[in-house]
Amino acid sequence: MDALDVAREGYAAFNRGDIAWIVDHLSPDIVWEDAKEVPGSAVRVGVDQVERYLQSLHREWDEIRFEPERISPAGDDVLAWARVIARGRASGVEVDAPVAHLFEIRGDRCCRVRTFFDRAEADASARRAPQDSGS
Repeated sequence: MDALDVAREGYAAFNRGDIAWIVDHLSPDIVWEDAKEVPGSAVRVGVDQVERYLQSLHREWDEIRFEPERISPAGDDVLAWARVIARGRASGVEVDAPVAHLFEIRGDRCCRVRTFFDRAEADASARRAPQDSGS
């Protein structure tokens, strides 16, 4: 399974509620970064923190899914443009928003995920990624 397949299957797994598949494809030292626009945005480090976060999304939202629009190589990484479609469990508020994820995937393990609501910022980060990682 190549990096693009891991990203594609990761979205499919999340959408069907299969957090175990995602956890099985995380590096032990995974770093998962929220978009800076998210209230209380955080950086989660390690499989346990990321697993708890992903499970919380399904608890906090009555419905939540990511619909990938484009998944493409970005140097050594993968850049995915998607839409997040959600409905708040308590509020009933509906969300349909563009989102981008920049995945660092080595082998079939995800090492880092960066989330963006600004796709131009995601594109710029994808172009900078090789220099940022010291490559």
